Amino acid sequence: MGFVSSFLGVLGFAVGIPLGLLVGFFLFVYSKTKHVKDPVVRPISELGPNALQELLPEIPLWVKTPDYERVDWLNKFLLDMWPFLDTAICKIIRSTTQPIFAEYTGKYQIKAIDFDELSLGTLPPTVCGKIGSFPPKTQKYAHFQMKIEDY
Repeated sequence: MGFVSSFLGVLGFAVGIPLGLLVGFFLFVYSKTKHVKDPVVRPISELGPNALQELLPEIPLWVKTPDYERVDWLNKFLLDMWPFLDTAICKIIRSTTQPIFAEYTGKYQIKAIDFDELSLGTLPPTVCGKIGSFPPKTQKYAHFQMKIEDY
């Protein structure tokens, strides 16, 4: 009797798991969601002042103010050069912080401070706009607005 009950238990498990997964899959695919609402799509001219204020931070500066210029060429350059810039910037960070860390090793029972891995990410920062001239003729500065997203 022990063999038969063990066999039926294994058979029930072997049949029950795939059958349960199949039923769960069909319930997931064919059930309608109850909490999802369709987004309200309207022209900007019909939006109220509060909705426009919520949208304003997402608009780049070169659209909001005429002083800023588009710098798509700089974004393309950053995208192409980012693996090399990332490596160079990380080396500069390491060489700058090693003397600072060396002051603290030995003190306060700290044996070592080191970076295991240092990276600025796979995507470069996006430059949204700039004020100034290249090369600087009348101005001695260029003001950039950057957007850094964490991916």
